[in-house]
Amino acid sequence: MIEKILSKIRRITPKLVHSKSGPAYHFLLALLGAIYYRFPSRKIKVIGVTGTKGKSSTVELLGAMLEESGYRVALSNTIRFKVAESSSDNLYKMSMPGRFALQRLLRRAVNAKCDFAIIEMTSQGALLHRQRFISMDALVFTNLSPEHIEAHGSYENYASAKLDIAKQLARSKKANRAL
Repeated sequence: MIEKILSKIRRITPKLVHSKSGPAYHFLLALLGAIYYRFPSRKIKVIGVTGTKGKSSTVELLGAMLEESGYRVALSNTIRFKVAESSSDNLYKMSMPGRFALQRLLRRAVNAKCDFAIIEMTSQGALLHRQRFISMDALVFTNLSPEHIEAHGSYENYASAKLDIAKQLARSKKANRAL
């Protein structure tokens, strides 16, 4: 419901206003999503997975290994969303859904008493602050190769967006973080 309201606001806002306030708008949405869902990532072990290639496969492999070890797992990737035994296809057509969708998934995982949440994190998602206010315990970095330059303007900007995801791990107040 909140995303529908925001979509309507975006349609009536002049493009110039939206383009100038974009970073603040996305940051504020990330904060509001975390507040609305009561900062669920603070109550679950969160593993972020980033890189140019192999993110979804890595999320699936980590999830399978943790489940085989007896843990309850939630995950979000290009393929699907999963909370404990409940799984659904990712119909968003994006690897990293919006800030409210991620926080909602994390809240569902906490409510389902999951031990871990494994989240695919992308450079384009980082540009939109989708990783903000997610307290991570670990970050898996698969690789970095020159792709997605059109969205970032340069390889340096692309690498910087990936670095922003690692900085989110550094900002986490959780003990025993790992990269």
